[in-house]
Order: sequence, then structure tokens, then C-alpha cells
Amino acid sequence: MSRILPVRTGWDPSPGDADFYPDDLPEDWRLTYFANALDAVALDADVWGQADAGRIAQWCRDVPASFAFYLRHDPGAVAVSASAQVQTLLGERFGGWILCPDQGGEDDLPEAAYVLLGSVSAAAWSRASALACAVPAGLETDLRAARRWLEGLAAAAQGRPTLAMMGAARFENVRRWRSLVELLGLG
Repeated sequence: MSRILPVRTGWDPSPGDADFYPDDLPEDWRLTYFANALDAVALDADVWGQADAGRIAQWCRDVPASFAFYLRHDPGAVAVSASAQVQTLLGERFGGWILCPDQGGEDDLPEAAYVLLGSVSAAAWSRASALACAVPAGLETDLRAARRWLEGLAAAAQGRPTLAMMGAARFENVRRWRSLVELLGLG
């Protein structure tokens, strides 16, 4: 059975998330609060690419050992191997690279690479060893439809580790998805 992990992009609140962080929570404590509620985060290249070694070390101190950072890698950016320093700095908290399918052949991807696919049907045909699939718009609030989608994704993934990419979905919706994944035995 595939292990599916719902992942949100970033820990900054999006519209509709005003009630997630307590009003008196200092901004520099947001990651810690986020990491106590969710298991992982996806970071866009413009976020992790601008972070220096000190900031990355602080991120690692702010989260539990079980928390994972998944890093999106833009197709036009330098090769993943040139970004290896960030992976090294994250250490055990590095979850993997999220790559577009055209960032090299699926047979020569880095070991910790998740191929970002736009649909469940694309997941079924992918030969990548790990997958990241974008959750269709509007699905994050419809748990009945989410169940069908997750079951289809698990079948298509055929046992491979899989990320359900939820973008900047509301924090509460990501938590509901995490609970649904656990109830379905897919986590």
C-alpha cells in the first residue's frame, strides 16, 4: 500500500487562515506551531534558495525530528546536484526534492526525488520511484470526493511514496486530509 502524505506549501497563513495561529504568537514561532500541527511542508525554490545556512539551521531547531521539508526545484534553476548544500544542511529533516517531469529522465532522478504530476492518471504511467500529485482545485474541502481521489492515487502509486500537494490550502483542510489518510490506512 502506498504511503500518502498531504503537504501544504509554506507555513505563512493564506486568506481564511486567520484563526490558525494565536493572535499573540510571535511571527518567528510560526514554523514551530505549524510543525506541531502538521508533519511536513513544501517550500518553493524562492524560499529555500534565499535561506542562508543560519536560517536553515534555525528551521531545523524549530521543528521535531520527525518533521520533513520537501523542496520544489524549478525547471530553469541550477541542477539539483548544485543545490545539494541545502539538502545537507537540512539533514534528516530533508524529505525530498519535488521535480517537474521534464527535469531529467525518470530513470536518472536523484534518490530523494518526487516527480510532480498533475493528475492521478499521470501517476499510473510514471516510472518514478516517488510521486507528488497536485490535489485538484476545490477538492480539499470535499472529503467524500477526497476519499475517492486518494484511493485512486494510492492505486496508481502502486506502493510508491506519494505526496498529495495541497498548495496554500487552509491549515485545517490539510489536517482533515491527514486524518482521512490515516483512517483509510494510506498514511
